[in-house]
Amino acid sequence: MKISRLVKLAGECGGYRFARFLTARNPRILMYHRFSKEPKPGYVDAKAFEWQVRHIAQHYNATTVSGLAEEIFSRGVASKNSIAITVDDGYRDFYNVAWPILKKYGVPATFYVTTGFVSGDLWLWPDQLRYLLERSPSTPGTYDLGLLKVQTPILEADFESEYWRINQLMLRAENSAKLDCLRAMENAWSIMLPLRPPKEFEAVTWQELQEMQQSGVEVGGHTVTHPSLARVSLMEAESEIVGSSEDLEKHLGKGIRSFCYPNGTPDDFVGEQVEAVKKAGFMCAAVAFSDCQEHGQRYAMRRHSVSADQFQFLKAVSGVELLGLKWRGRVLETPYG
Repeated sequence: MKISRLVKLAGECGGYRFARFLTARNPRILMYHRFSKEPKPGYVDAKAFEWQVRHIAQHYNATTVSGLAEEIFSRGVASKNSIAITVDDGYRDFYNVAWPILKKYGVPATFYVTTGFVSGDLWLWPDQLRYLLERSPSTPGTYDLGLLKVQTPILEADFESEYWRINQLMLRAENSAKLDCLRAMENAWSIMLPLRPPKEFEAVTWQELQEMQQSGVEVGGHTVTHPSLARVSLMEAESEIVGSSEDLEKHLGKGIRSFCYPNGTPDDFVGEQVEAVKKAGFMCAAVAFSDCQEHGQRYAMRRHSVSADQFQFLKAVSGVELLGLKWRGRVLETPYG
């Protein structure tokens, strides 16, 4: 029997409850991105999300990332069974799908927004990539786009794998090379990207953010244009971080906020940027991976990825995933007392 099946069986027989007891003083931060009303690949649909939020409301102490950081780093201990929900990027489906559910159950969340996206100055590069690939030539050809090569036509059955192949290559590239590659696609295929993103890729508005902030959502920083901060100069990184803080204060007023590194893997940020995050006034920062260090670093607080899959969600929220990380890392003590 595969280990995942054993974990699932153990969880259903009381293991999730036991894990919650063992990790009661080890708060988890959950990471979401996109939401949909009906089931859709890569999205968390409304029915699945409502089940998850109801579960959190019944069994956990829901808080924001800044609220969690205040407890950990100022008081030295987090409230038992603390969970923070985070959502990245700034898509409008958070407002349309997730927010009504969170409000219904009185569960707070932290929404990390790309401020240039919200202001209408840009749309996010992964969405531009998808838009361009969906409109790539239907005739045979090989296109050298500098950073990578693309062969057309891209068959429907191969589309997602080709999209993610190119996406991963771009993630590892310098930000300027990535943007140049997108422009090369436009030129090679005679496609003009709309100035505003199509409906499925549109951002939340500042007015909607004001409404949600007044009702308990923490609106955090996620840069101005969403580059990997390790793939721009330090000066550009500082401008992205400080600029996002200034945009948030301009549109939403002053407040206690946290920051989230775009992409957020260990390769996507460097220690020098912590000073810029502090300078910008953010009281802590989150990454997009989890390990046995948990929240030992105020400006690199770990997060657990979740999806519409109930098993994945329960592993993350209950602490089963964390216990596995601790076992592999042989770190068994609770870091917050």
